[in-house]
Amino acid sequence: MAKETQIGQLVIDLKIKTEALEKGLETAKKKLQEIEEQNKQTQFSNNELDASFIAMSASIILSLTKITSAINNGVTKYNDYINSMNALQKTAKATDNSMTDIKATIEDVNKFKLMDESDLNASIKNLLLYGYTVEEVANILKVLQDAAVGNRQANYSLSEAVRVTTERN
Repeated sequence: MAKETQIGQLVIDLKIKTEALEKGLETAKKKLQEIEEQNKQTQFSNNELDASFIAMSASIILSLTKITSAINNGVTKYNDYINSMNALQKTAKATDNSMTDIKATIEDVNKFKLMDESDLNASIKNLLLYGYTVEEVANILKVLQDAAVGNRQANYSLSEAVRVTTERN
């Protein structure tokens, strides 16, 4: 009987340990499912972050492209202005005109900043080379600006229309 009691006790102990093992496995299974769900949420979050990063990178590249373009346009305008002023100074000297008078004409004609300064300088240079005086150049350019406002070709800006009008074809 002692052996039967020991065997019975072993069966009970084994049953208790088996139930505990089953509960432990069930708890581990639930934890693994929770971890798997967290991994899915993390992956979804990472995908959203990736998409945001790509969008942000594209935006930065576009902004840098625009900034670079603006800088290049500024440098080009500056170089055009310097070149046009140098040509205008040479023309003033060759036609025996005062740069002071020419600068006053530039300010007078372009007081509303309707013309690009490089185009204005080229127009003044062209008209001086045709033999007009600085005063006549100022009057001609004012008339040409007024005419260009309403009568210029659609593919020309006002500034270009005045400059092209003063060029020899």
